[in-house]
Amino acid sequence: MLFIFSAYGFSQNSLVEPAFWKLTSLNGELYLNGEYWEQQTVRNNYTEELNSTLFSGGLFLNSKSYFYHPNFLEVTLDAGYSPETGQRLSLVAPDQAETNTLKKLYTQFSFFQHAALNLKVFANINEGYSNRENLTNLKTNFQNFGGTLAYSNKFLPVSVTYNKGSSELQELQTGRSYKTENNSIEGRAFKSFGRNDTHQFIFSQNKYVYDDQFMALNQIQSGTLIENKITSLSLNDNIYFDTKKNYNFNSLVSQENQIGNNLDYKRLQVIENLFFKLPYKFNFSSNYNFFDIKQNTIASKQQNASASLTHLLYESLYTSVNYEYNTINSTQFKETNKRTGFEARYVKKIPLKGLLTLQYKLNTNEQDRTSEDLVLTILNEAYTITDGQIVLLKNQSVNVLSVLVKDVTGTIIYQENLDYILIVRNDFLEIQRIPGGQIANNSTVFIDYGATQPSSYKYNAVTTNYGANIAFFNNKIEFFYSKGKQDFLDPVNVDFFTLDYYTQNVYGGRFNLGFLSGEIEQDNFNSTIIPYRLTRYNLVLQGNIGERFLYNLNGTVRDYQMIIEEGNKQKYISLSGNIACNISRITNLSLQGSYLKQNGDGIDLNLITSRIQLNTRYRQIFITAGLEVYKNEFYNENLDFKKFNIRISRKF
Repeated sequence: MLFIFSAYGFSQNSLVEPAFWKLTSLNGELYLNGEYWEQQTVRNNYTEELNSTLFSGGLFLNSKSYFYHPNFLEVTLDAGYSPETGQRLSLVAPDQAETNTLKKLYTQFSFFQHAALNLKVFANINEGYSNRENLTNLKTNFQNFGGTLAYSNKFLPVSVTYNKGSSELQELQTGRSYKTENNSIEGRAFKSFGRNDTHQFIFSQNKYVYDDQFMALNQIQSGTLIENKITSLSLNDNIYFDTKKNYNFNSLVSQENQIGNNLDYKRLQVIENLFFKLPYKFNFSSNYNFFDIKQNTIASKQQNASASLTHLLYESLYTSVNYEYNTINSTQFKETNKRTGFEARYVKKIPLKGLLTLQYKLNTNEQDRTSEDLVLTILNEAYTITDGQIVLLKNQSVNVLSVLVKDVTGTIIYQENLDYILIVRNDFLEIQRIPGGQIANNSTVFIDYGATQPSSYKYNAVTTNYGANIAFFNNKIEFFYSKGKQDFLDPVNVDFFTLDYYTQNVYGGRFNLGFLSGEIEQDNFNSTIIPYRLTRYNLVLQGNIGERFLYNLNGTVRDYQMIIEEGNKQKYISLSGNIACNISRITNLSLQGSYLKQNGDGIDLNLITSRIQLNTRYRQIFITAGLEVYKNEFYNENLDFKKFNIRISRKF
């Protein structure tokens, strides 16, 4: 009804004036989409071939209108309908016909949006239907509504937001379902006593309910019901002690309580930061963190205090000193860490438009732990996984069967031997992603695991690094060398540990000619855990031909030798490229491709991906066509995948 009234008002009068109902904007898209793909998988002399054809279309409308005046009531209305049908053919599995339908409706009412007291309410409804013949028949409903009431003023601006949502995934043939409900309310208050300070107080309460009948056993048809309620309070203060903002204090105090049949969790967190910009180019910063965490039967209190003083002399000599003190008092152990650091870096101009850089670093880490022999439970330990780099879990004697790898939200559980592999390295455990899995290269994952830890121990790790870098002709040619060493002083009761005594020498050179750049690096790493010799080559070709043709080609080779045992090798070859061509003002062509080869200890892989896409338009008709090729050889499995898609849309 709102949309009909809006269209009627728009057709009668297009002037901006008070009106019973007036449409101010209307746009949308009508589209048709076609997709065909085929896939062949060969595994242990077993061949499976699949191909699929899908057709879809849709109409999406977006409008804005107002009642009487835009500052009184503005209405946003978005609606869409998108059916999809197709067929999947297989040489092994039964053929399947597939139908997908999406319906959505979103509306928002904004009252007095330019006034001090304003209100926004919204409702969002989505319905999806998916049917795969001989396989599954799913229906998804999602509803979400809420609003925000805000009061802007000079004394104490406040806002309150409420959100209620529910979703249900139902398998129509069996009646099984997965239901979720969430209710949240959040209040914010802002306060400034002057120009140099801001304060924000936030209160929130979230309630989550999960009812999962997909996980139900045959004997328990009621499914798994999980309820959690999280209450949070936080206060954030930011204060500058002078008008030039050279002296700053920032504070965050938060309390979070979670109650439910899945996990009881309490956390008090205090973070204090202080920064002073001192005379004579001195800078001082300090930090204090306090965490009090109670999780089921595990309780832990952690305090961390650190300070750093830096200085810059004549923009050529940079020095810094830092100190950090950390204590952890847990039901499982007590631990104290003392870290000190010193760094000096000197930069000097030399002939041939060159720069000489000298650097030295010294770091110590004194660790003292008191505990009984136990199985330590590690939760949400963050790691960044990058192809060609060795990533070890921080603790040793890890129970491989206890390892659980998740995304940063904790909602996606990755699968071993599909998304990642685990490799035992002496008493440590290495994790590598599998290209083509769900874990993206150079992404962060959270890992849970259990590790057997020894009783009380103590050691002081001393790490030194120094290096030199010399560049000529404004960094067009560069040579570098660095050496690192780690030693342990006065270790006590470390028989269960494999301490990482290492020396590392890295040297090489690089050049940068603008359109062409490259690097050669030799890394000799003598370690008691993972000794290796690494030779790395990198070449980049990039630039443009006129204004219509752009290209970027990148090749990297990493050759590892002597990993754990003499003669063991790992080799990574990575090639990637992007080419874009602007054929005309409205037509462009892009080509992307990559090749990744890994072989050696732990993983053998050949992966080729490529995609070509054409974008053009005729008046208001937009056309996109693309071809994608994916070829993966991983141990005894070969996968070939090809996909073609075309999309035609009319935007208005």
